[in-house]
Amino acid sequence: MTQRKAFAWAVALGAALTAQAQIEAVWLTHRSPTPDRTVVNWKSARPGPSRVRYGTDPSCPHEALAAGERALHHVEIPTPQRGAAIYYRVATGEQRSETLAFQTCPEDGVRVAVVADWGYAGRPDLTALKADKPHLLMTAGDNVAQLINPAQPGDTRYIQPYLGLIRSEAAFFAATPFMPVTGNHDKQVGPRANKRPGAGAEVYDVAATAFLSVFALPEPGWRWAFTIPQADATFLALDLHHVSDFGTTFQSCHDYRRGSEQFDWFDAQTLAASTGFVVTLMNEKSSCRALEQGAWHAMISRGTLCVTGFGYFAERAVESDGFPYYNTCAAKPGDVYRDVKAAVCERVSSYMLFTFDRAAGRMTAELKRLDGSVIDRQTYPRRRLVYSSED
Repeated sequence: MTQRKAFAWAVALGAALTAQAQIEAVWLTHRSPTPDRTVVNWKSARPGPSRVRYGTDPSCPHEALAAGERALHHVEIPTPQRGAAIYYRVATGEQRSETLAFQTCPEDGVRVAVVADWGYAGRPDLTALKADKPHLLMTAGDNVAQLINPAQPGDTRYIQPYLGLIRSEAAFFAATPFMPVTGNHDKQVGPRANKRPGAGAEVYDVAATAFLSVFALPEPGWRWAFTIPQADATFLALDLHHVSDFGTTFQSCHDYRRGSEQFDWFDAQTLAASTGFVVTLMNEKSSCRALEQGAWHAMISRGTLCVTGFGYFAERAVESDGFPYYNTCAAKPGDVYRDVKAAVCERVSSYMLFTFDRAAGRMTAELKRLDGSVIDRQTYPRRRLVYSSED
């Protein structure tokens, strides 16, 4: 290679690497209510149009576009294939990514992992979780520690903490669809100061403006329903956390009371769910089942189980009717708010893994330490009950 050619090659390579570096983060979500469509999300250094090339081979023969100029991109692509590798790459003008890939949910053996309190876990070692090769990663809230813009407290559009989370596991987020649930820290835009109503600026953005701008989830996003037909499973995400602060400047969640939009939506979802397994995800402690004179437990228990991310411990509690409430937390062990009906409770960092055996009609729920060792393993059969609005 001549010196001139070597120089030209080096310049071209440098330009290509610079262009790729200008795609600051890439992540996957689902905005449709099933995995048949997947949203490719990315942040570009400069605003521009949104383009995704994709397909079942690395040549990425198909294209999806979104008109307009933006730096935060969300482009939905069809992914009806089951158990297939989907290759994709993104571009905003000259800014572009390398070719990436993810695996769609298979016909059977779907695996879903759930983490919580990632925002207080620092850089947790997720080696074991990633070795489980989940087809989806969900959460039970508190994905970031807070959203306070150091230059402008109260800024509801400050997204840097979320981008930092995605960059911390860039390869994982680019290869695994992510469906987070809100916690109070996912909405904290100001310091926790005076709690009295009318005492000053709100601490939390109840509307979750930044969260919704980053994560394209089933509408309205702050709560969502997602069904995986090949797992025969539905996941229901609630915006339920710090309910004891409701009506103060520390209020962080939407209304949960009987007759509220959230209450009525969840009631309707749990009544209408036709899948064999229904999992509820939320950030509030499991004792919230007593809210509204026990109406919340009546609704939640129409499903298979509930996962919370309130405390820094691993737990499975069982109500008197046999219904299980789990708590998981990826952060370092802290205070233990042990449920009075706990069957298993361990002060340890953890995550959950659900494995669906549709052919056998069962779901295995594993509560695991971050090193992958199993704290608790339970197998649940397909639901057989039919509910009515009078239950």
